[in-house]
Amino acid sequence: MKRVVGPGFQKQVFDKVREVPKGSVTTYGDVAGALGSRSVARHVGFAMANADDDVPWWRVINSQGKISFRGDDGRGDLQEQLLRQEGHDFTPGGKVIAFADVRFAFAAPVEL
Repeated sequence: MKRVVGPGFQKQVFDKVREVPKGSVTTYGDVAGALGSRSVARHVGFAMANADDDVPWWRVINSQGKISFRGDDGRGDLQEQLLRQEGHDFTPGGKVIAFADVRFAFAAPVEL
């Protein structure tokens, strides 16, 4: 089995997230899958917690189409604000409206 998480993983996550265009969103699992294993979605989340603004971290949301606040309401509020600036609206329950339509599809991962 190919190892997905290891040295350089965070950079791979950041590079993959930079592919998500303005106006689109993706999920932690989608990024993990694009890197070769959806089972490392939680690790993608850990990487996103370390992302600077040169990585569009705000475009990564959970598989329900919602922001994962995870104890940092300030960052979650900022994420919602940045997504709204990119044209996204939210349902009263916090889901990105038309989530399926704005969800970015990565190209299949390349086997090394």
